Amino acid sequence: MTSQSKPSSKLLSVAAFSLLACVILESANAQDAWGNLKGRIVYGGDVPEVVALDIERDAEVCGKHGLTDESLVVNKDNRGIRYVAIWLESKEPVPVHPDLQTLPDKPPVLDNKNCRFEPHMQALRTNQLIHFTNSDSVAHNAAVYVRRTTPFSEVIPQNQPLEKKFAKAETLPTRVDCSIHAWMKAWLIILDHPYVAITNESGEFELKNIPAGDWKFRFWHERPGYVPAATRDGNPAELAKGSWTLSVKPGETTELGELTVDAAVFAKKK
Repeated sequence: MTSQSKPSSKLLSVAAFSLLACVILESANAQDAWGNLKGRIVYGGDVPEVVALDIERDAEVCGKHGLTDESLVVNKDNRGIRYVAIWLESKEPVPVHPDLQTLPDKPPVLDNKNCRFEPHMQALRTNQLIHFTNSDSVAHNAAVYVRRTTPFSEVIPQNQPLEKKFAKAETLPTRVDCSIHAWMKAWLIILDHPYVAITNESGEFELKNIPAGDWKFRFWHERPGYVPAATRDGNPAELAKGSWTLSVKPGETTELGELTVDAAVFAKKK
């Protein structure tokens, strides 16, 4: 190669700088296109008493676990409400962050343990494998009342998982019963995207890497169904059918703070 055909070191430096700038800009744009949402759901009243369940079926096994009603679980120390589901709802396909596009290799598990479902509420995505398992010495089954695919009720083997997938997203959380033990109930939240959170024992939730923009979020609890209203910083927020349109800022976390829900909302058990 002649000296005339060799690129100069100056040109190489400019090209390398331009490439690096593009990579940095692309990385920044990718980071800024996503945001987070977090908050805490609080019970607006005196903490309700824990209700013990009357166990009749398989009492020699199930009666020794001190089972309680899990349809309303309120933290006695900070009044946080457990098992409130918050998810992004959209009629159009939702952009998914690159880190969340691939389904996890390890399937979520809904176990029958100590004569209750563990966990009480479980989120999964369409076409994601889920394992129904039985860790108890008595028989259990899973009656899953999906609406957009075929519901089923099957006995769960004690030595291997019952494996299932759901091809279509559900518009509401799906109830799961054990037909053998009437008190056993759980919920599946089946979506075609990963943007769902379930409040923990302190009522806290966080959704990460949401596409930036204005999105409709649903707030749901098994007693009232859709959460109808909440108070934030002393100001009421009406949630029509549990719906709240919130702005997700690029590169930021939208802090909702404490959302207090009146105790009367949870008075009746469906």
